[in-house]
Amino acid sequence: MNYYVVVEGSVEKTVYSQWIPLINPSLKQIHLLNEATQDTFIIFNGGGFPSILGMIDDGIADLEELEKDFQLVIIIDSEDMTRQEKFDEIDTYIRGKTVMLNIKYKIIVQHFCFETWALGNRKIVSSNPNNPELIRYLKHFHVRKNDPELLTCISVEDGNRAQFAEKYLRKLLQQKFRLTYTKRNPAAVAHPTYFNELKKRFEDTGHINSFNVLLATFTI
Repeated sequence: MNYYVVVEGSVEKTVYSQWIPLINPSLKQIHLLNEATQDTFIIFNGGGFPSILGMIDDGIADLEELEKDFQLVIIIDSEDMTRQEKFDEIDTYIRGKTVMLNIKYKIIVQHFCFETWALGNRKIVSSNPNNPELIRYLKHFHVRKNDPELLTCISVEDGNRAQFAEKYLRKLLQQKFRLTYTKRNPAAVAHPTYFNELKKRFEDTGHINSFNVLLATFTI
């Protein structure tokens, strides 16, 4: 099986290039469709929502022309929608574009954003934080004890829940490991050990449940 992956943004493109082969070591990343043989994947940055819809259209057009066995995979944030609402929105969109077309597809909803999953690494949470803002975050919602997918906004100043999750992740990584996380540089969370901790969090607790769809999609 080959995979044509359209992701929400640059973070996912960088991180999933590293994570997908960890899920399935037989998969090899390619950068041009004509390089596809068997067990390959290619990733496209959707540029956020709603720009990603145009990239989905491009993916459908590409796969309609390809003779090789490909599955279209869409990875998108639910943000302020429920996981099911976002899934239904994208599923309805794809169905409307693929009527009479024999294209296999899978929708992975990051509930509620990529950083929510990244907050699932229990080892990034310091036992004795000294940053006042991080202490405030942990008192509001302790991500080592509680499911990050249930995280709520702490204040208007800290933005919506996706923006808050990103701030929370940055504070945790800086406090515990002096690591910097940004949209342009998500290397801290792309590492195999980080991925393994997220996988373990799901397996141990059932938390970050939507992360399991990513695992299941690329496991053959």
